[in-house]
Amino acid sequence: MALNEWSILLIYIGAFFLWRVLFAYFYLRNKFDADGNGTIDPDEISFLKDTRDMPVVVERPNYYSMSIQTNIRTFVRSMLHSFCYGSLVVFAMNLSMAKVTEDTSYTYLIAVYMVQMACMFMCAFPTNGIHVVTNNPVHVLYYGFGFIPLAFLWSQPDHKYFIAIAALWTLAVTMVSRTIALPNYPKPKMLTKIYKLNRTTGEWKLASVPPGTNLLGIQNIDEENKDDGPPEVATDGAEAAAASSFDYLFATACAFPTYEILHVQISSSLAIGILTALVTNHVAREFGIGSNLLLAISVLAAAVVSMIEQCIGPFGCTENKMHRRVLAKFWPMTTAVLSAALGAATASSQVGPRGLSEASAATYWISVGSLIAAIGITFVQALLAKLGQQCLLDKNVG
Repeated sequence: MALNEWSILLIYIGAFFLWRVLFAYFYLRNKFDADGNGTIDPDEISFLKDTRDMPVVVERPNYYSMSIQTNIRTFVRSMLHSFCYGSLVVFAMNLSMAKVTEDTSYTYLIAVYMVQMACMFMCAFPTNGIHVVTNNPVHVLYYGFGFIPLAFLWSQPDHKYFIAIAALWTLAVTMVSRTIALPNYPKPKMLTKIYKLNRTTGEWKLASVPPGTNLLGIQNIDEENKDDGPPEVATDGAEAAAASSFDYLFATACAFPTYEILHVQISSSLAIGILTALVTNHVAREFGIGSNLLLAISVLAAAVVSMIEQCIGPFGCTENKMHRRVLAKFWPMTTAVLSAALGAATASSQVGPRGLSEASAATYWISVGSLIAAIGITFVQALLAKLGQQCLLDKNVG
């Protein structure tokens, strides 16, 4: 007798809970909390040990150098980064599962789990530093954006709300397992250098360093403030009350490897292209526009939106100027516009159930080819990031 949708969902809920919680308790906690004191100490985090004494470069850093990114850009770009990975998984599932099975009672659960695995992949490789600095609650929100594209999944169960139940349960269990494996996780200031904007000069001053940092040779990026004295050595206490939320988001930056800043630039631009194409498609289809013209409109619209976003700088002129300096060697405008156009091409035929059934052969293969290229980019990023992590470990910065 075949299992019904409720039975399959309950099996997933129970199996996923047991697997994640038991794995976190019996393996991950011992791995991360090496001294068993119930707290993740900064020295137990390899990212800090590898990057603590590395110089930070803002003006045209190399790919494997350390540079900075504001908290607001890190937050927004990371959410779009996660959305991008979730979208690529869902789009790939739409194409592959349609060829394998028509049984919708469990295929959505495969998609949910694959999105979860993609989020773990992006944290382990392309953006490991951002992953390490992010606390548990924000990290779950970060994963949550990866599940939003499940709304575009073609193979939906009869009870469509089962997708939401499965996604929310997966996020809840992820939060529980992270809390078990990473108890009392340290604040960002304990894990990386913190820079603050000098509003008078428009430059960025080193404000604090993680404990154990070698202060000899560390200088402020802002040369006009190089005689202000050594930066504060971070402690695990509360943040200063005078620091407003606005300043924390827009006038505070964390140090990350340059390649991670570039990776979220590319993937968030892919996400901007995907979102632009989805909106364009929904509007244009109301006017009966054919798939070939629709593809061209979507790609052009995504390129324009990305160009405007890069020119205007949604986080302020000073922040945008700094970001362009950081990615100056990597053609940030060109990279963003091309990535957005590629993202639009992947999504142009993914709107609605079996969206590709209405597409012409040209649109179909352009969409499939773009999806393969986008997925390929994520794997190239992962490979380069892995090499970068080894580079950081060896202190071999170009």
